[in-house]
Amino acid sequence: MHSGLELQSRRRIYEFLSANPGVHLRRIGQTLGMSTGMLSYHLGVMERQGLLKSEAARHRRRYYLAQAFRPEQRLVLALLRERVPRTMMIDLATHGERTFADLLRVTGVTKSTLSYHLAKVVASGVVVRSRRDRESVFTLRDGSGVAHLILTLAPGIPDEAVGRFVLIWPRLQALRDRQAAALPLPVPSA
Repeated sequence: MHSGLELQSRRRIYEFLSANPGVHLRRIGQTLGMSTGMLSYHLGVMERQGLLKSEAARHRRRYYLAQAFRPEQRLVLALLRERVPRTMMIDLATHGERTFADLLRVTGVTKSTLSYHLAKVVASGVVVRSRRDRESVFTLRDGSGVAHLILTLAPGIPDEAVGRFVLIWPRLQALRDRQAAALPLPVPSA
């Protein structure tokens, strides 16, 4: 056992963050029943010992196991902790590319709210915006990487969309694999 985990409270925090990467201080405290002061102290000690890493993500500091995720993965995990970006990213992982109207329909938010969140995920580099005729089309920069992180977070996010994604993702992969296998092989040029 790592020397920083000799206290039961630190082990509980570590185990919780192992199962729930990218959670913010208040959520950790609520779930584990710890006061903000005590939790802040232990998180600080664990971060100084190299067990945890924290990053400011907009208005919150999010916590991760230090060696578990690369910086770009931590960015995706932070976005997946927010309902509207998570809904958009699940839809993009499922369908590949979507228009503004598609995302508006699936998120159920106002146009201005969707615009705000789209601007945020595009600026982060997680989602790419391109043009098709007169409309914007959005895709994930790394669809399989995002899908893997959604599946990683699934047990810790009580969201219907995540549950549906977990159920359909294996079928989508199998379908894509069959489609790829059915494509004719390129003919080598002489």
